[in-house]
Amino acid sequence: MKRTNRIVNIMIAAMIVFIVVSVFFAIRGFSIIRKTTTASGQDFLLQSTEYVGKVIQLSMKNRHQALNYLAIDGNLKNSDDPETYLKNSASSLNTFFDSLNNEADALFYIEPDGTPLYAFHWDSEKKQVLITDTETIRPFINHDLSLKQLLDKPTAQNGDSYFIDKKAYVNFYQEIRTSSGAIDGYLILPLNLEAFYKNFLQDFELDYKGYPMIKDRSMTVVMHPVPQQVGLDIINGREKLYPDFDYSDLKRLEKYQLNHDSGKLTYKSYWWDEDIPTEVLKISAFEWIDVGLAHWVVAINADYNERNDDIINFVIVLSFLLVLLLLLIIICSLFIHNFRKKETIEAENRQLIEKQKQQKMQHQLELELYQRNKMETVGLLTTSIVHDMNNFLTPIIGNTQLLLEEHSDDPILEADLEEILHSAQKGKQLSSNVLRFSKPQKSVQEWIDISAAIGVATHLIGEIIPKKVQLSLSIQENLGTTKLEETDLQNLIYNLITNAYQATKENSNKQQKITVTVSPASKEITELLQKSRHQMSQINRFVTLEISDNGPGIPTELKEKIFEPFFTTKSADEGTGLGLFAVTSIVAKYEWHLSLESKEGIGTSFFITFPVRSCE
Repeated sequence: MKRTNRIVNIMIAAMIVFIVVSVFFAIRGFSIIRKTTTASGQDFLLQSTEYVGKVIQLSMKNRHQALNYLAIDGNLKNSDDPETYLKNSASSLNTFFDSLNNEADALFYIEPDGTPLYAFHWDSEKKQVLITDTETIRPFINHDLSLKQLLDKPTAQNGDSYFIDKKAYVNFYQEIRTSSGAIDGYLILPLNLEAFYKNFLQDFELDYKGYPMIKDRSMTVVMHPVPQQVGLDIINGREKLYPDFDYSDLKRLEKYQLNHDSGKLTYKSYWWDEDIPTEVLKISAFEWIDVGLAHWVVAINADYNERNDDIINFVIVLSFLLVLLLLLIIICSLFIHNFRKKETIEAENRQLIEKQKQQKMQHQLELELYQRNKMETVGLLTTSIVHDMNNFLTPIIGNTQLLLEEHSDDPILEADLEEILHSAQKGKQLSSNVLRFSKPQKSVQEWIDISAAIGVATHLIGEIIPKKVQLSLSIQENLGTTKLEETDLQNLIYNLITNAYQATKENSNKQQKITVTVSPASKEITELLQKSRHQMSQINRFVTLEISDNGPGIPTELKEKIFEPFFTTKSADEGTGLGLFAVTSIVAKYEWHLSLESKEGIGTSFFITFPVRSCE
């Protein structure tokens, strides 16, 4: 026996050492993998940056080439007569401006000394080129500090970037010579870099959150997905907008970029495309490029944690399991140690009896563990669903808010946008409530007016289903109060109405209809609940909530299965099989009564009966 005990102790000690070593190597492996993943991500960003830089250079070259073709094709012999030039070159001008896709709406001609001679304006709505006053193009000349350099030595395709009212531009030049070869003047095309960014870089896709941006040699933002960031110095300009932010890492980034032609690094910054920028750890790659006289740094930033979340979660879970196993082994060791002190013949007899009890307990624990695993799976899937729904709703909310700011002068459009924003926010709030099924929370129940609560919940849900669905309400008032959590009632109604809406989507020859009815419970249901449930024997007031649809109905063989978790007849894009399971969970929580009636080809009705007390 002693030899056996010694062997067991050695095995336990070996397992403890093994687990400790495993945790150590798991943490060390995590560090190595994270560094490797970060390095590969930076390499990918650097390649993407080189690609974006080439796209910018090639696109800018194409625009200069188009201006060159226009100069060759146009009749510029009458350069002092814009009407004659417009008459002879209207088709070329229209084609030229239309091909720029709203990146430019002005073209002007200046004399060799820089004096503007005439100017054209492109009306994008009418698709027409018009002669305009040369004073309108003065800002494009006065703000372009590189114009003098061009006039002294006309070799570049375009000047340096400049800003007018927080908008970035770059001027393209095309010299015009006389038949003798002397310079007669210059065609100048101001290019709107915000429109250029939207056409070529706005939809640049990464596998994770991030975007490209371009800065000039003074570290002023030239192109950015957020228009408000254009024209800002990445440190001084942003400090004026957000004085409480930490810019120490941005200063390090600025210094590094100014002293290197290209590179990659990790730093702390903020996502400037958010309404309230949040601090984030970023990985970044950059490269300096020359476009005419412009010297720009092209940078692409990405979320560091988003790239490493999966690895972090895996290591955390693995470490947790190993530590848990270690604790279990220690607990078992202590139990064995104490148990062996009482090893006698009498103890052996008791052990046999205890073993039988343990087998029963083990069986019960296995059942509980099985149920817990099911609920953990439900929680995981619920969290995933809510995360995906919020991913869909977040850009809707963000873009709608931007549209509200941009169209504040249009009351009709503003009202429609506010309705979209309100519905999206309510949908996000309701979807987030589903998480309550996967996270245990302290129950806070209150006595509420059941009629009013159902009315409010139905109104909230009604705002996020299509308007083509006819949602009818028939709610009797002052039916009584019941004790519950209002969010549970909202979730129950949300799942039943969603289920009804999805059922009616199969209607092809009739309108989708959903009816919500609240009325006193029938005499039969009241008597049934009073007899079958002891806690309700003294209650004499009940209210029934009925939610009906005119869908195809539920086949008889499926009526017993629809409340099981993960059971669904819908496609993977339409349902997870958790809606009616959530309904039954809420009903069971409050010991309400649930029933349904369904006829194929006619529709389905769900009935929820609540105990209530008088409102008085």
